[in-house]
Amino acid sequence: MAQVCRTCKTALNPTQTNWTRHNITRGICRLCLLRLGDSKNTEILDAIDAPVLLMQETPRQVSAANKRALDLFDKDLVNIEGHRGGQVFDCIHSFTEAGCGKDTNCESCKIKTAIVETFTTGNAFDAVSTHLKIKKGDDTIIYAIQVSTEKVDNLALVRIDKYEKAK
Repeated sequence: MAQVCRTCKTALNPTQTNWTRHNITRGICRLCLLRLGDSKNTEILDAIDAPVLLMQETPRQVSAANKRALDLFDKDLVNIEGHRGGQVFDCIHSFTEAGCGKDTNCESCKIKTAIVETFTTGNAFDAVSTHLKIKKGDDTIIYAIQVSTEKVDNLALVRIDKYEKAK
């Protein structure tokens, strides 16, 4: 049985269904991926069956998110778009004077490292795990977080595989 693109329903050839670098967009044709940069086109992001953030490289900020991501973070797009990843996650280091990605605590952040390397090398990362201190109201709660990354043209997709209170 031939696979079809999850958005436009065009038949995918076998090389498009086995991309090793495309662990997030597998099942979406190249023509649809070229339209991914249009942040008003959420159809493509919503076709991905996990919470996903679309990030631009410079500055490294979220340019779009799918409905699953908005629901996960209980935020509207205006509260995500134009913000750094740690701000979306509500990481406590994003609230410092230096801010997300620039605080000294961010130097060892596995998520930041994976996203930067995805932009730099084009390498995709699968299941990068870490714990973040998340600000929830007046409380700080440690969350177990796992993400996967993939570069698409000059953008990066960040799939949130896990976002839950650490045990």
